[in-house]
Amino acid sequence: MNLYDQIRWNLDRLWQQSNEGVTYLLDRLFESPAASEDQDWTLIDQLVIWVARWLFLVVMGVSLYILGRLLWRWWQRQQQRMINPVQVNSLERPRPVREWLELAQKLQGEEDYAGACRALYMALLVRLEEAGWLRATPSATNVEYLRDLEVQWALGQRSPQVRQGIYQLFQTHTLSYYGRNPISLETLQACQAAYFHVEPNLSPTP
Repeated sequence: MNLYDQIRWNLDRLWQQSNEGVTYLLDRLFESPAASEDQDWTLIDQLVIWVARWLFLVVMGVSLYILGRLLWRWWQRQQQRMINPVQVNSLERPRPVREWLELAQKLQGEEDYAGACRALYMALLVRLEEAGWLRATPSATNVEYLRDLEVQWALGQRSPQVRQGIYQLFQTHTLSYYGRNPISLETLQACQAAYFHVEPNLSPTP
């Protein structure tokens, strides 16, 4: 037996022993005391087994919950990065607020209402960053932005008058950009009203 075969044999044996150990542990953990006639189960034994079962289930539940949260955050980030080349060229390069508003007006004239809503959303992000309300980063999601803003509102650091307008722009952007939902002219006009209500109330951080 050469070195490669010996290593492979040892790994196979270790894998088999691990599987047998896990199987034995699970069998013991979920074994019914009443089904084991050859063992004397005391009340303490039964209590320990019961506690161990519930601890196992709790750990598994928490692990699945954490895994689900991580996968959800990863999916959101992947969705945010799924941008076609046209959007990258026309929307994603850094622009001042004035250019975003001009682009929104131009796209509205072309009846690209979803693109116009996104331009308003990008203008809002620039203004929020200029005012020190948040720090815009390519990897951040709308959920993370809103979570940061909610903390500031809860602490009384920001005006609550603009909350509804900000939420409207963020939610419309999420539905149209990530959900690919069509945007009507009425929805765009509502977003325009929300933006021009929010923008004058974005006071800079002292």
